[in-house]
Amino acid sequence: MVARTVNVGTPQVTARVTTLEDLGATPEGFFDASAPGGDAHPVQTVLLDETSLRKNLLRTEPITWPHLQDGPLEGNVTTEVIVDREGRVRDIGTVVSENSAVNDAGRQAVLAMRFKPFLVGEVHVQAMSQLTTPFKTVRPAGTETFERARTYFETGRHIGFPAFGNGKAYVLRAEFEARARDGSVAKGQYEDTWLRDTQWRREVSFLKSRYVRSRNGEKTYQLADGEDAGLLRLVMKIMEPIPAIDTFVESDWRIKRDTVSGVRTVRVLAGYESPEGKLDAEQARGYWFDDTGLLVKTYFDGIETKRSQFEDFGGVQTARRVDVLKDGKLALLIRVTDVSPAGSLPAKSFELKGHEWGRAFTAEVR
Repeated sequence: MVARTVNVGTPQVTARVTTLEDLGATPEGFFDASAPGGDAHPVQTVLLDETSLRKNLLRTEPITWPHLQDGPLEGNVTTEVIVDREGRVRDIGTVVSENSAVNDAGRQAVLAMRFKPFLVGEVHVQAMSQLTTPFKTVRPAGTETFERARTYFETGRHIGFPAFGNGKAYVLRAEFEARARDGSVAKGQYEDTWLRDTQWRREVSFLKSRYVRSRNGEKTYQLADGEDAGLLRLVMKIMEPIPAIDTFVESDWRIKRDTVSGVRTVRVLAGYESPEGKLDAEQARGYWFDDTGLLVKTYFDGIETKRSQFEDFGGVQTARRVDVLKDGKLALLIRVTDVSPAGSLPAKSFELKGHEWGRAFTAEVR
């Protein structure tokens, strides 16, 4: 069973099989590369390091990079190239860069490069290597210049969440109401105890379920118990929603001005957004920071949160109220009831024997 049509890529390329029949008789020497009219030297391919490849690169015109609305303005475009026996770029691999908006320009620039033919002895060969091309560009005229996504995330984490702020030990308690599986409404509790970066415990409980993460020294722990553990993990993520720096690529994020409840903000967004501004519930992740750097709104997993009633705790502005909305309707209301200094606690308070855990495949820092 042979496919007669193959579609691939964006924009889509279509290949069609036009002839498929028995080979039949072939003339003598048909498969012999040394036959008259054939190539006396079968194609050889050599694998080169980038330095060796560049020694044969001929002078090229400077690359004109597009002006970029979002993302980093400097970085590198990297791809794999195959250079044919005449020194032309025959094929390139996937283009990777710090800002995907320059990928097309980078691809065209690499395809236009020319090299002195590569030789093995006196025989022309094709070469395969990695090629890295630096890019540097600017914002379009009249466009506001923004910081990197990393800067907004780290600033927001530092000034709005006590675990990443001034190093002052604390206990933070909050409560929320959620609908139980039988339809009734019940209260849940959240408690975050932090002594230092290597000693903390976060716990969420609701009815007979609880979800705990903690750390004591080099060991980290996680415990999920009960049928509502998934809801409790979500509450924990809502309480500290800014993604870990080691879980994203800077070029994924688009940055622009926006307004939230009349407050001027900077929106940092990854994932699909329709031309009408509707965010994709499965892919889009958005974070809105006011002019002081405080996180005032988030969007992830189709859920929107709004953070308000900020109060100072040792120089950290902690949101005392978090409204959680689904499809524009209030689904969960979290209220911080207390933030106070923490006293000394025994190390065993931060241990969960039998529940050792290594952070992986999660964008959450704690």
